[in-house]
Amino acid sequence: MLLMEAMLSLSILTVLGLVLMKLSLNLLQPRQWVIQQTLSDAYLTYERAYSERIPFEDLLDEDSPWPAFPETDSEDVTVGRLPGGEAVTGTVTRTRFADSENYPIDGGSGTEDVNPAAMKIWQVQSVLTYSVGSREYVKSRTVIRSQ
Repeated sequence: MLLMEAMLSLSILTVLGLVLMKLSLNLLQPRQWVIQQTLSDAYLTYERAYSERIPFEDLLDEDSPWPAFPETDSEDVTVGRLPGGEAVTGTVTRTRFADSENYPIDGGSGTEDVNPAAMKIWQVQSVLTYSVGSREYVKSRTVIRSQ
C-alpha cells in the first residue's frame, strides 16, 4: 500500500511539473517574438541612418546601393543574434524613386514652372524580409532625400 501511495504521489508531481513547464514555455514564446521584432527594428534604424548619411553623389551614382526604380538591389544580411547565439537572418532590398516634379534629366517630368529651384527629390526605400519560425515578415523604411 505504501508503494502505491508513493507512486501516485510521484505521478501527480510529474504531471504538475509538466504543466508548470508548459506554462513557463508559453511565457517565453512571446518574449522571443518581441526580441526578434526589436532586432529587425534596430537593423532598419541602421538602414535609415545609412540612407541619410550617404553623399548625394554616391546615392545617384550607377553603382549606388539604392538603384533607380524599377531596378532593385538585394543583399542577405544578419539582422542580429538571439540569446544563445542563434542568428536571425534576412534579405534587404533597396531601391530609390524619383519625385514626379524632378526635371526629366533627374527622373521626373517637372518643368521650371513647377520646380523653379531645380530641386532633386528622391525616395530612398529599404525593405527587410525575414522569417521567424514558419512565418515570413516584411518591414520597410523610406527616407526622403533632397538637394
